[in-house]
Amino acid sequence: AARDGPDSVLKADCLQHWFKDWQELRRNKLTASTFSSAIGFWRKRRVQLWLEKLGLIEPFSGNLATCWNNIKEKEALERYRLITGNDVELPQFQVYGNNNSEDSWLAASPDGVVEQFVYGLPCNGVLEIKCPFFNGDMNRASPWSRIHLNYIPQVQGLMEILDKDWMDFYVWTPRGSSLFRIYRDKEYWDLLKLALSDFWWKHVQPAKELCSKCEITDPLYQLRSFRPAPRHELCSRIVCESKRIVDSSQLLVYEIHGRLQN
Repeated sequence: AARDGPDSVLKADCLQHWFKDWQELRRNKLTASTFSSAIGFWRKRRVQLWLEKLGLIEPFSGNLATCWNNIKEKEALERYRLITGNDVELPQFQVYGNNNSEDSWLAASPDGVVEQFVYGLPCNGVLEIKCPFFNGDMNRASPWSRIHLNYIPQVQGLMEILDKDWMDFYVWTPRGSSLFRIYRDKEYWDLLKLALSDFWWKHVQPAKELCSKCEITDPLYQLRSFRPAPRHELCSRIVCESKRIVDSSQLLVYEIHGRLQN
């Protein structure tokens, strides 16, 4: 019998996310984790995402880094709860506007909704957990002291779609962890949404309509009039605005082996 390839190993049940099984729900939506790709933070990834949303190639299903994140996220969540004392609810797949709006093509798969109490009143935010892989070299596994700016479109998208005003961005490693607080930025979202809307309505939807009318054997040629450029024209500006949000984020906790660092 032929041996299973590496892709089959990566799809093993034990390497999948412990509560998110939302691949089918994600298929016809633009989800927050792909926002950076949709506007061109990675030049080659924008066209790849376009082909995925047309159903012409299989969507990204994971690699060693995402498998590591999947199997460690539950441990990270328990550490976050211990450090903060916060209650965390595990939400369902979230569609913008609860499926009732013209924006229901946007969606998100949050790691958690955080409930804090401030002066006795509930105050809800979003939790995003990252368990970086460091290419498997855990000797380099130190928690981040700064958020990577390529996560900011996802971060602001999650807050907008869930209608929350802040996020706890928690980075877990075997050696320690860091916790950042980020606040919702409406002006950033308005700018980001312009670029996302162009990707969806000028590239994905018209190409999808053509796909429904004829057989597509060479999409990069047959659908060339709808093929997106490697970067959206607003990408550079969004990168600059993302850096601004990173600079304004608050590092609340930085711990190594359970000891808080200054």
